[in-house]
Amino acid sequence: MRLKTFTAPTMSAAMALVKEHMGPNAIIVSTQDIAGSGVRLTAASDSDADFDIVPGRGRDEGFDAPRLEELIEEADAALVRHSMPERLRLRLCDAMGRERNPGNVQQLLASALDEIFEFTPLPEKSSPRAIAFVGPPGAGKTLCVAKAAARAVMKKRRVAVLTSDTKRAGGVEQLRAFTNILKIPLGIIKSPEDLRDKFEAAREADLVFVDTANCNPYQPGELAAMGEFLQSVPSEPILVCPAGVDAEETGDIANAFAECGATRMLITRLDVASRLGGALYGANKGNLSLCNVSMTAQVADGLTALSPVALAKLLIPARHNHKKTSFAEVMK
Repeated sequence: MRLKTFTAPTMSAAMALVKEHMGPNAIIVSTQDIAGSGVRLTAASDSDADFDIVPGRGRDEGFDAPRLEELIEEADAALVRHSMPERLRLRLCDAMGRERNPGNVQQLLASALDEIFEFTPLPEKSSPRAIAFVGPPGAGKTLCVAKAAARAVMKKRRVAVLTSDTKRAGGVEQLRAFTNILKIPLGIIKSPEDLRDKFEAAREADLVFVDTANCNPYQPGELAAMGEFLQSVPSEPILVCPAGVDAEETGDIANAFAECGATRMLITRLDVASRLGGALYGANKGNLSLCNVSMTAQVADGLTALSPVALAKLLIPARHNHKKTSFAEVMK
């Protein structure tokens, strides 16, 4: 019997994942509500995991089931291409080595990713806490706020957007340009008292998004100020971290923001990066779950929820595709 755990914003979305990845005969073993995130659902199936990957995809036509060692070797080569640090790469290979029903190489890697990482997408329906996007300069926080707000508005949610990014030149104006298009007000906050007042005024909103000022992860004073600022209201800091960055650097950044309360990582710049090893290593080192990804600079493209299968597809795109595979393409 195979057990798999799925996390999604709603029960119906979680059930859809179970059906998609394990087939219609899977049995629900347990469910758990996750405050601010949705539900976590564990399912069991006697049959092999189906995922949403067509058996044989990623292999040549007429392919016979390879030995597990061959699949692990192929997956390991992909992890090396993504500059995955050796420690994490070996852990993934060990997890793959324990798989009894490997399927194809993408399925095998997805199973290992699911064992090592947590996947908790951002809430889409509502949250009692403000969702604050935090991170180092240039990570893409403002764009992520705009994307999250746009997604929520399109789903007919009541949305409030606040920003404390008042020192960066053009920071407020950039976000205001987005909120004007979405026809939602933008609250400017300069102190914890401002944040409390604006959050209280937004009580009727289903989702409150906060664009925070840039924070240097190597300046303890800035981190402490950010933590104190966000603790003035019920909030969850989401670390926004770009792909394609050095692994140890990302690990240090993840650790720094995790100490300030961040529990999830949102990976950006997937459209201009070709290696995910650094971001994944950082999430693992900071004990952060993976939530969503931003793959383009277009606000309308939104934030895509990350799953083990989607991540495996990105790490090992289908063969015979000589172009760099965008995340939008591998999610199809």
